[in-house]
Amino acid sequence: MSGSNSKTSISASLEVYTDGASRGNPGPAAYGFIFVRNNEIIFEESRTLGKTTNNTAEYYAILSALKRAQEFARPSVIVYSDSELVIKQINNQYRITKPHLAQLRAELAIVEKNFTDIHFRNVPRENRFIRRCDELCNQALDREVQV
Repeated sequence: MSGSNSKTSISASLEVYTDGASRGNPGPAAYGFIFVRNNEIIFEESRTLGKTTNNTAEYYAILSALKRAQEFARPSVIVYSDSELVIKQINNQYRITKPHLAQLRAELAIVEKNFTDIHFRNVPRENRFIRRCDELCNQALDREVQV
């Protein structure tokens, strides 16, 4: 889906930062994502997922973020994640060998069609927006434990 002949400039893109986390692998899991415009967080969300793997949580973070991003009516989106594996799978650089991850990737392919221009990029976990997504995941998991 990402192309070099896009009509939308990258600077006009909605920046989406995502993270998935599990305490144990598998274990209690959550995802968090934020939307950034002009270097400011404009929206954030997190949810628990029950017991699952970290990679599954990473996929759910991206999938959930893109479903919500449609509400922001932005034709161009850049998705950032610290999961090199998931980003390389999405960008067809790595094969997906787990059937449940292949199913999530197939769902993601459907959602991607709602954007005219979409890019998936890997960033270090030290990125300040990724750190915020990680905080959101941990807050969601902590709330779940208290219930």
